[in-house]
Amino acid sequence: MAIIYQATEVPVHEREAVLRSAFDGQSWPTTVDLGNADSADHYMHAWEFGQTSIFQADLTDLRLGRSPKQIRVGPSEMLTIARQQNSVGKHDQFDDRRTVDTGQLMIVDMNEPYQFSYDGRGASQAFYLPLEQMNLPRTVVKEAAARLPASPLYSLFSSHINELTNIGDAIAGTDAASAVGESSIDLARTLIASAYDPDYARNMMAEVLLPRIRGYIRQHLCDPNLSADTIAHAHNISTRKLFRLCEDADFSLEQWIITNRLQGTHDELARPETRALSIAVIARRWGFGNPSYFARRFRTMYGLSPRAWRDLAATQAPPHV
Repeated sequence: MAIIYQATEVPVHEREAVLRSAFDGQSWPTTVDLGNADSADHYMHAWEFGQTSIFQADLTDLRLGRSPKQIRVGPSEMLTIARQQNSVGKHDQFDDRRTVDTGQLMIVDMNEPYQFSYDGRGASQAFYLPLEQMNLPRTVVKEAAARLPASPLYSLFSSHINELTNIGDAIAGTDAASAVGESSIDLARTLIASAYDPDYARNMMAEVLLPRIRGYIRQHLCDPNLSADTIAHAHNISTRKLFRLCEDADFSLEQWIITNRLQGTHDELARPETRALSIAVIARRWGFGNPSYFARRFRTMYGLSPRAWRDLAATQAPPHV
């Protein structure tokens, strides 16, 4: 994390000038008005994730915007998706005036005039995304901005921004930060495209969500409560949407879970260090609560019973030294 501004580290009589300078350094030509600029608890932080970054400002009575002249002088190469961290923001762009409550998102096209403000103490998180990589028509961005909450990824992306500010320090400067940035661009593209038109975004949705869903399943294979409902809830989509995604990708959710669980039990039964555990215990560890069902599915997949496989694996194991 880069600390852009920390009021307690700046003499009171210098705070307003330093704060404005810090704000200018994180943005493009922008008009900024601040209430109580001398406050001791103002701060601004930033995190970089490859080609993307998040700028978080915690200030009082903020007013900011871009005029046509400022845009001509300093065009931006970034698109912003901002999340209101606390208080209620007011956003005005494309003749669309709206309030932005805590946790809600707004698209800010930095190359179109806009105004944003909040009264009293507030904070927002601005996610800067490179326009070239976003690769979306301006009309798509403009129309999606007016109906962003319609995207099934809306809640997921809000949580994503907040989570990145929590882990940003831990992954700063690592390969993981660049990978997170790339995946964030894909997620943001799909968020905007799906708000614009679900059919327009259908392929994007599958490309973005299915790898995340498969990863989530791998992490929770041993959870007996793993289900379509829990998977959908974890990704902030409906169960119906989850099944639709899987169907469009010719991907059987239930079969994929069972296959991976069976593979886990198959491998564990072959390990000498688990010989003291009963087959039923190992099956339960992989989410199979019914021993008969487990044995039937195991035989169907591998052509022999779990006990026969364990005995066979024992004869093939290298001798203990």
